[in-house]
Amino acid sequence: MSPTCLAALLPLLIPTIALSQAPGTSPPASKDAATIHWETDYDAAVTRASTEKRPLFVAFLMDDEPANDQTVKEHYQDPQIVKLLERFVCLVGCVGEHPGTDPGCAKFPGLECQHHQAIEKKARARWLVGDLVCTPQHVFCDPQGNVVHRKVYLVSKATLAKCLLLTLEASGVETAGLKVDFGKAGDDALPDAERANVNTWLADLDSRNLEVREAALRGLGAADDPRALPAVLKCCGSKNDDATRLAAIAALGRKGNYLAVEPLAALLKDGKAPILGQVAQALDTIQMPAAVPPLLAAIKKEKRDRVLGALLRAAAHSQPGNVEVRAICLKHLKGASAQLRASLLVSLGRLDPDAKTCAALVPLLESRNQNTRGLAAWALGNQCSAAALEALNKLQNEEKTPEIQKLLGPAIRRARGEAVEGYDTQYSTFFSDYAF
Repeated sequence: MSPTCLAALLPLLIPTIALSQAPGTSPPASKDAATIHWETDYDAAVTRASTEKRPLFVAFLMDDEPANDQTVKEHYQDPQIVKLLERFVCLVGCVGEHPGTDPGCAKFPGLECQHHQAIEKKARARWLVGDLVCTPQHVFCDPQGNVVHRKVYLVSKATLAKCLLLTLEASGVETAGLKVDFGKAGDDALPDAERANVNTWLADLDSRNLEVREAALRGLGAADDPRALPAVLKCCGSKNDDATRLAAIAALGRKGNYLAVEPLAALLKDGKAPILGQVAQALDTIQMPAAVPPLLAAIKKEKRDRVLGALLRAAAHSQPGNVEVRAICLKHLKGASAQLRASLLVSLGRLDPDAKTCAALVPLLESRNQNTRGLAAWALGNQCSAAALEALNKLQNEEKTPEIQKLLGPAIRRARGEAVEGYDTQYSTFFSDYAF
């Protein structure tokens, strides 16, 4: 799935509308369902948070995208989440329109669409950095609006609850009586349990056993405890052995882990192929547009095909609309080695549809190399164009390889513009990630 990013100018296209309700007030929620009390006015909400010493919960969302829809339908309607949010001042920013049968916004009870649109503009200016917004995104702030935690992209309910509890603690709110239970899979919702685990993992970093150190780094890489990230970053440094460095870099590779982008970008200057490859893979998984400028700088200097391919895949996954990444991929496609060509096809398949990309992919459907045909077919599916659909239909009538035949059905549906579950990873049949 491409990063869920909105251009920064999009909210500016929405006209400013006078709010019809009193600032900072919301109609009472229905008693039949757990409902978040969203604030209707940004300025009044910020003032109330400061005056009442209540932390702020700020949500940025977009419409018609699976992770965003899941957040609204599942996370925001979970009674345990709603109960915790009763102790917050809650703001939601969204540029969409959601008319319903009743007056008001059908997506966010208690609001009119003009409310969450106006809030999006002001909240974006204060709490988001850069020209692109990746959603769903949740910002957890203290009563003064200082960011305590931030979660980019979809997280579990347990992780959302944990960040709410940690933010309450950081804001001086007593949380001893606040209990959440998301079952066995939700143990990470308990800050005390995570603190105990972090204590163990920090001690395990001194173990002589590599497997113990690697397990500790994986745990720390997923923890929200403020001690965790600095410990992992320290293990990424050149003073450590390569095995420890590689494990630490891999531990940072979590989707939406925006805090790791800058330190990982600094490691792109390392000359060792295994280190560069692991950094590229971590940034590929994190999938943040901020990684693209340093990735492009490294791409322009890199001569080793295996490393270059990894860097290009990471850049394409991080920002599918980047025209410079597309131009580099198309430039290298002609005459590329088999190793680099595979990475280029994956990269082109991750980038936004483009007529030049489609034209470059179609001839590769006639390649004698099975993997090249399969990757070209997968990438063409993501082009969602008439030309791509025509080429894929033609291949379906001619292709004899079972693996490609299996892919062509989903590729043709995707080229028609249909949603195909799991399509973004179906290229893996014809491509294996590098092993440096």
